[in-house]
Amino acid sequence: MARNKTTIRRAIGGIALICLTLALSVACASQNAATDSAPDFSLDIYETDTRADGETLRISNLEGRPVVMNFWFPSCPPCVAEMPDLERVYQKHKADGVEFIGVQLVGTDTVDDGKEFIRKMGITYPVGADEDGGIVREYGITSFPTTVFIDGNQSIVRRWAGLLTEEKLEELVAEIMN
Repeated sequence: MARNKTTIRRAIGGIALICLTLALSVACASQNAATDSAPDFSLDIYETDTRADGETLRISNLEGRPVVMNFWFPSCPPCVAEMPDLERVYQKHKADGVEFIGVQLVGTDTVDDGKEFIRKMGITYPVGADEDGGIVREYGITSFPTTVFIDGNQSIVRRWAGLLTEEKLEELVAEIMN
């Protein structure tokens, strides 16, 4: 009986050590996120009211400006649900110099699906297709939607995986505007 209690205590101690190690790893990763430099890329964007189809956007050309970069695709329900909030927050902060970029993963949905979706939704910030998944890989995106917040020094301040509301977007945009 005493031997079983000792085994159980050791097992609990081992589990506690694993949990502590994971917690420290997550904490360190969160702190290091602010020092990660945003990888440069070229994105041919879709036509909007203010942009020509095929215009090329480079993140390196946005140095000095905070950037909200949203990774999405049209058949992703949470991606679709957050689009109106992204557009509203973009409209509110574009005069402040905050740039929004939509990066569509092409796979289940085509480039034409993305263009049609953006037109129907009335999205005006730049959106383009990551046709080969290179941008998604460079940014380490593993779930959709994911939004990356980049400060004016082109450092990644935060990554948010999952649906964002207008209220949460406002809070996170404020972080990169300072």
